[in-house]
Amino acid sequence: MTAEHQMRLAGLKTTFNSSLTLKIFCTCFLSTHLPLISLAVYLSMGSHGDLGPILVVVLSATLVGTIFCLGSVWIFLHPLRRVARAIETYRVKGHVEKVSSLRQDEIGVVTNGVANLIRELDRKIEQLRRQAYTDPLTGLGNRHWFNEAAAREISRAARDKTPLALILLDLDHFKRINDEYGHDVGDKVLMAAGATIQDCLRPHDVAARIGGEEFSIVLANTKLDTAVEIANRLKTRLERIIINPLPNGRVTASFGVYQADPAKQSLKAMLKAADHQLYSAKRSGRNTVCSAAALS
Repeated sequence: MTAEHQMRLAGLKTTFNSSLTLKIFCTCFLSTHLPLISLAVYLSMGSHGDLGPILVVVLSATLVGTIFCLGSVWIFLHPLRRVARAIETYRVKGHVEKVSSLRQDEIGVVTNGVANLIRELDRKIEQLRRQAYTDPLTGLGNRHWFNEAAAREISRAARDKTPLALILLDLDHFKRINDEYGHDVGDKVLMAAGATIQDCLRPHDVAARIGGEEFSIVLANTKLDTAVEIANRLKTRLERIIINPLPNGRVTASFGVYQADPAKQSLKAMLKAADHQLYSAKRSGRNTVCSAAALS
């Protein structure tokens, strides 16, 4: 076989592999003409033209052709069932099922295309979810995320009968920083405060920026004395933040600490009690910690 013939065969093979239409056409053509081909071969072999053997040949070839046609179509379209199952699994469960195809025809293109679209959609949804729940400046959760996360911690504490504490902190005279040094410096202060909070807390603590310069922290399985220690540690770390052109020690915060009763109080009631302690800290000269516990 010459190189030219080999190139032509390779081209035909590529065309066949990449065209579902051509595959279906060839399958249907071969299946429908298999009885006629079988009969022609049977007669060309010098067989007698008896009706009985001819019927056997034709019927057998028809049966084989039908099985071949149905089997081929099933093989051609089977990946679409996997694609449909992957779409339904993602729609119902949000789980990305791995689907891929090595085929080069339209079914392979559709299979791999849909799989890529599902993965890309999942990444976009996860990105939007993070954006919806994350404060972009500090990297902490936002108020919407905090409400959901805090509610879960309160329910868990009530169910397990474990203590739960809440810290509210408000950066002192933050508006003056924005007015005197500009919002760029104010943003740096917020970012530094968010990083300090993340660095000081335990992995299971829930922290969020719930207002302009106000942050909230839920401390699971934590009593009042431990919560006050954490607040004082945060207060000290915030005082050490250095951001030019602010003078050293300019970044401070007032803290309201409250040990809640998860079995009897809602998140709204806890926040109100912690907020009362926060304003006590502000009235006491700011950069201080005030605390209280729920009455038993």
